[in-house]
Amino acid sequence: MTTTLKPGPLTFISAKITAPEAPPALLPRERFTDGLQDLDAVKLLLVHTPAGYGKTTTVAERLDALNLAAAWYRLEASDNQLSQFGGYLVHSLDRATAGGCAATLNTLQTAGFDSLEALLTSLLAELESWDSPLMLVLDDYHLIDNPDIHGALRFLLRHLPASLRLVLVTRTLPPIGVAQLRMQGRMTEITSRDLAFAADEAQAYLERRLPFEVSRESIERAVRRVEGWISALQLLSASAATSTDFNEFVDQLEVGNQHIFDYFDELVGQTLSDQQRRFLLRTSILDRFNAGLVMRVMDDTDGQALLSSLLSMGLFIAPVDASALWFRYHPLFSVYLRHLLTCTTEENRRELHQRAADAWLELDHAEEAARHAVAAEDPDRINQVLRLHGRKFFTEGQFSLLQRCLDALAQDQIAEDPTLTLLRAWVAQGQYRFDEVENWLSAAETRLQASLSEDTQKAVHGEFSAIRAQVAMNYGDGDRALALAREAIEQEARYLPTSRVAAASVIGEALFVRGELEEAMARMQDTEHLARAHQAHQNVLWALCQQSEISVAMGLLQKAYNVQERAFQYAEENQLNHLPILEFLFRIRSQIMWEWHHLESAERCALQGIEILEAQGERWYVQSYTTLAKVAQARGRQSLCADYIGKIQKMLAAGDYHLDWVANAHATMLSYWDAVRDQEAIQRWLTVAPECDPDAATNHFYQCNGRNRARALMSLGRWADAQPLLESLVRVARHLGLNTDLNRNHISLAYLYWQQEQREPALAQLTQALELASTTGAVGSFLRLGKVLIVMLKALINEGTLAGMELQRAERLIQLAQQQRDFSRAIRISLDEAIIQDIIDRPDVPELIRTSPLTRREWQILSLIHAGLSNDQIAEHLKVASTTVKTHIRSLYQKQNISHRSEAIELAKDLLSKIQGE
Repeated sequence: MTTTLKPGPLTFISAKITAPEAPPALLPRERFTDGLQDLDAVKLLLVHTPAGYGKTTTVAERLDALNLAAAWYRLEASDNQLSQFGGYLVHSLDRATAGGCAATLNTLQTAGFDSLEALLTSLLAELESWDSPLMLVLDDYHLIDNPDIHGALRFLLRHLPASLRLVLVTRTLPPIGVAQLRMQGRMTEITSRDLAFAADEAQAYLERRLPFEVSRESIERAVRRVEGWISALQLLSASAATSTDFNEFVDQLEVGNQHIFDYFDELVGQTLSDQQRRFLLRTSILDRFNAGLVMRVMDDTDGQALLSSLLSMGLFIAPVDASALWFRYHPLFSVYLRHLLTCTTEENRRELHQRAADAWLELDHAEEAARHAVAAEDPDRINQVLRLHGRKFFTEGQFSLLQRCLDALAQDQIAEDPTLTLLRAWVAQGQYRFDEVENWLSAAETRLQASLSEDTQKAVHGEFSAIRAQVAMNYGDGDRALALAREAIEQEARYLPTSRVAAASVIGEALFVRGELEEAMARMQDTEHLARAHQAHQNVLWALCQQSEISVAMGLLQKAYNVQERAFQYAEENQLNHLPILEFLFRIRSQIMWEWHHLESAERCALQGIEILEAQGERWYVQSYTTLAKVAQARGRQSLCADYIGKIQKMLAAGDYHLDWVANAHATMLSYWDAVRDQEAIQRWLTVAPECDPDAATNHFYQCNGRNRARALMSLGRWADAQPLLESLVRVARHLGLNTDLNRNHISLAYLYWQQEQREPALAQLTQALELASTTGAVGSFLRLGKVLIVMLKALINEGTLAGMELQRAERLIQLAQQQRDFSRAIRISLDEAIIQDIIDRPDVPELIRTSPLTRREWQILSLIHAGLSNDQIAEHLKVASTTVKTHIRSLYQKQNISHRSEAIELAKDLLSKIQGE
């Protein structure tokens, strides 16, 4: 009988049985530790992903980090030969067990074996005496296509000794009984979903490789675009020389990248049949698919077999969920396939989209049907989808999808249908194209006048009034908005059931803007109940967000937080987490988190808002970028804050935004410019700033706008102009119960008085701010003052008038302010007698300060020297003659035995840093 594995001397390449060397900048994958250590009941660890996910590197790194003994066998196509496979397998295990397989290896060389199974029998018998844990790693197992080897591994898995575990690293599912092992719980799987870099890992990886700072927002966007595919992140880190390059590269990924296209060309170029290639091209138009949908789009009854054949090739096709019945392409692979589809004349893309639209409509998946109908440029199919599902799109807030559908329809077709007209007008309103709203409504009224009964025309007019009311509200015409909304709410809603809900919402919003907070809250609660009755999810969430905003205005931030929790719960219960309205919810949550100085939570909420709106376009990120800029400033990350400020400026210049958004953004811009001493930018802003009437500041955005102007004036030293403005804002806010704004106004006034050395009114204003903060929980608004807050609070505590919650809050604010990093390392604070005494009383202060105390003026001058001011600038700042400044400096130098300005700067740095906790 001939042997399958013939005897003879064997030559082995050492590299094939050696674990790969770790690449530079290796990122430890510690989250896989538990999975590798908890393998008691498991026979097989299957690591299967497409190329480029770091399978081999991760397994090698973790085994080494955990000191797990391993026998490595790095496979190639030539290892399909049974003798070579068997020889390397035995040699690898023999080396890992220090000669524990010597008898089997000797038999293989001298007598051979009848079969691979016979070799494994001998091998397993020898390994029975090996009692230390050992991992047998077969790397690149997808290169094996010999059925005898697959059968041998099935035999091996049935008879593995207790000490041995098999690790297969592969691009495909191997035909070795995986399904049975999975059902028996004898296999652990690691897939591309597991190996893909999460945002934290990507950030750690990129920080090691990039010589410049990249924002968390940019990193998360990159991770979403590449879905954590490590090879793509490697290419990104190697290609980007600056943060601008980084962002441009990420944006480019949506339309394609030639280097990635080349990679996919090499991966699939020579391995596909014509039928498989046609499958990939035709199904590339689908965001997800199953066998039935494939057959409809392919116009082929063999879709399941083709899908199975492609899944077995280890391409970038992943299951959508745990059912493993629905699949999708990796987004970069999808871009590649769609690029190929556009480059061929063999496929009729319009026909493919038409088939997809019909298939999705039959499956009652309206959104997908609408997208494909739009892509097919098929008005009839679009109209069919809108007739069936247009109202649903609207109530769920799918404005972007609605716009794409309606843009494809003729104007006459829309004008002849009240429902389409309402949808068209609401979409235009949502996109801030207010002039278009009236054009659409007027065109429909003209067209419908002759064809509708008087009763129907009245109903149409009522629903049209609802949207006209919202537009009036957006234009700031609250009186007209109220009149139109009250007119609309009295009419029956025949075409859009949510028209009356929208009218009720406008009434509440108008009352809110007028400062009638209690009545506005009641109206928004009524709106919520009405929306729930109509299952109008968009309106329910909007009403809850408005209730939260009203609560914030009242200074009830905890109540606002609780309302937001109800909104999040409603979204989860109704599976609404994909709706754009959720961005509003995350945005207002981020603002509360910032005010409470929960910076990580504020950042996370802003990033989630951006993720939700990614498909809508960057112009909608203004508010989220504003929060991210505030967080960056609070953390002292100047370059990152500057990047966000630049983005915000560009957006405000290119778009038309509501004053609420503008004022909030301007507040952050002014805070940044003040921190970096950019008075020119502040002066330019003042020349183009929105108009401000403090006596009419009846809501939070008018208040913020007025406070912005006051902040700008104070930054420029125009205290006399800023003071009456702030005092008017205080008066209006107190009268209307706008307590959060009242809190912030008192903080601003405290700062204004302090900078003018009016100590008593400054501390009185600060006391009122602390008292209000016991309700609002304000922290961020105080910390915006910078290091001067420490001096003011210590002076207030020294007065002995604070007690209870106010004293605790002041002490906590001092701690937080000490921890904050200023953009400028120069410490520019005005010193108070109490603070001077605080410095002198410290045991680590030089004795010379105690024996030769500085006067209050000399302390001020020492602080200004440290801030980098020249003698003339100090004189201008203190409003004294230059000769007077020189006299004080001479006295200061004599008292402290110093002779040079550099020594004075070092002294000031040492002394002033002590009161800041640095």
